[in-house]
Amino acid sequence: MRYSYGMVLGLASLFSASVVFGAGDAGAGTRAANRAAARAAAKEKREATAAERKEAREKRQEKADDCINKRQTNQAKRITHGIKKGYLNEAEVAALQEQQAKVAGLETEALADGKLTKEEAKGIRAELNEASRCIWAEKHDDDGTQMATLRLGTNVYAKDDLTATLANENLSAEEAKVLMKDFRRLMDLKQQLSTGALSDAERTTLQAEYDTLLNIYFEVR
Repeated sequence: MRYSYGMVLGLASLFSASVVFGAGDAGAGTRAANRAAARAAAKEKREATAAERKEAREKRQEKADDCINKRQTNQAKRITHGIKKGYLNEAEVAALQEQQAKVAGLETEALADGKLTKEEAKGIRAELNEASRCIWAEKHDDDGTQMATLRLGTNVYAKDDLTATLANENLSAEEAKVLMKDFRRLMDLKQQLSTGALSDAERTTLQAEYDTLLNIYFEVR
């Protein structure tokens, strides 16, 4: 069969168009597959990130809960010690145990939905701090047998003003910070004075500061 020049050109054009169309379809399919793969990968990454954040959040909540439980256990031991040694009378024990029950109630309420938020943990820590102050104050006041402030000395006792301040539920955060700052300074001075690497002048200066701070809050018997 003989083909005219026109027929040859027509067939060539048709063949070329088919190849181009076929290549275009294949390219479109590849791009669609790539987009689908990218979306799947992005989804997988989001899910993995969400899972990691959830795990981290659960670990933080577990750590916070453990810390609260340990503090409650420690405070219960401090109360028991005060009872055994006679540092706490019946009224003081009742008040301190009521505080502990309040903290336990707050924790139970906070964990009712299965999680402990930052604000809930903060509130419970504040109650624990207040309870801790009260335990110290009641054990070191002079209502009965008074416990010495052993970290400062077996003959060092808290003054009434100090124990009353610590037991005050209206003690502000700023007032508490001032007290803690002074107590830390006392311990730091005590440690420095216990070393031999001081000149006579340095020792005299530190001892004077220590005595001044000590006499504000404590008395030596």
